[in-house]
Formats: sequence, C-alpha cells, structure tokens
Amino acid sequence: MQAMEADMTTVYVVKTGEKFLCTAEGGDIGMAPEVKEATSFLSYEEADKVAHEHADPGYEIVAVDIKRR
Repeated sequence: MQAMEADMTTVYVVKTGEKFLCTAEGGDIGMAPEVKEATSFLSYEEADKVAHEHADPGYEIVAVDIKRR
C-alpha cells in the first residue's frame, strides 16, 4: 500500500457550480466544463486565494488525487 501512496499526489481545483476554474493560453482565467481541464494548485491556500479573486461566491475547493507519471 505504501508504494501506491508514493505514486499519488493531491492537488486542488476550484469548482463553481458545474464548472471548474481554468487558465487559458494567454493567462486569462476562465471556466472549464470538466475537471481534467481545470487549473490545479499544489495547496488548498493557493487555490482558495485564486478562487477568492476570480470565482463566483459559493465556490468549492476540491481535493483531487492524481497518479504521478
């Protein structure tokens, strides 16, 4: 089980309603329909700071476990 945990990392995404905060190519902040397109943050605090600046009230910070490659 420990080996499996070592291959996983947790990132945080911002969810607003049914969409997720994302960063466009030019650096603009937008909304993505799927979590796989969302901008991910390495800390809850970083996600919350960006969400506070760019997301609608009522946003959620969602923890996502991803497999490292």
